[in-house]
Amino acid sequence: MTTDPEIDYLEKLFDDAYRKETDQEENVWRSLPFFAATLALQLADLAQIRDWVGGAEGWLFWLSLALLAAAALATFAALVFLAQSIWPVRFRYVTSELELATYLETVRTTAIQSGSLPEDATDAAVTAARTVMVQQHAVGASSNRLINQGRANRRTRAGLATLASVLAVLVLVGLVVVFNLHGHGTASSARQDITERRDAVQPGPAPLEPSAAAANAGGLQGLVERPHHDTTGSRPGTGRP
Repeated sequence: MTTDPEIDYLEKLFDDAYRKETDQEENVWRSLPFFAATLALQLADLAQIRDWVGGAEGWLFWLSLALLAAAALATFAALVFLAQSIWPVRFRYVTSELELATYLETVRTTAIQSGSLPEDATDAAVTAARTVMVQQHAVGASSNRLINQGRANRRTRAGLATLASVLAVLVLVGLVVVFNLHGHGTASSARQDITERRDAVQPGPAPLEPSAAAANAGGLQGLVERPHHDTTGSRPGTGRP
């Protein structure tokens, strides 16, 4: 059996290209854990600073709100692009083994019926089958490459949107860290500081009542009379009350 160098070269080239593009179909699913882990880290960071953001006031509140809105929009865009990249698309595949065997046998039978020898008919059938497979590999590789390129572009956009969301969350976390390190607080912490300073001031002694002042000035005699004191003007020692 004689071989055609051109068919040998094209068969190897297109077969490798077809296999490579077919394997790319699974790459999009391998990237899903990365996006899931990134989203989980962002949610964990936001859970740690939710109290601080909720108590912010003034320009700090609006800046925090803008960063949260940017992170939410970027995350939503990333999810949309990611959903587009994993949306089911039908790849182009070569003919099945059964169909190829049937085609080869048909070509061989037709060649024998045309008067060719069995050996020549077999060579003709193999050559025809190889030619068909080269064509199918070329068409399949070209079609699948377009699908993979579109998916890769959407995955890239999803990655960029995820990075934008991560950047917004990191800026917000950095803002919280900087304000806490420099002693700045939110409205709730400011009110707590005022309360603590008010409680730290100890009040002075309360003013005494007039009767208490007089009692203190007179000592114990101002509170209790002596039992032997003669209130009627009698002489002492008589035993009268």
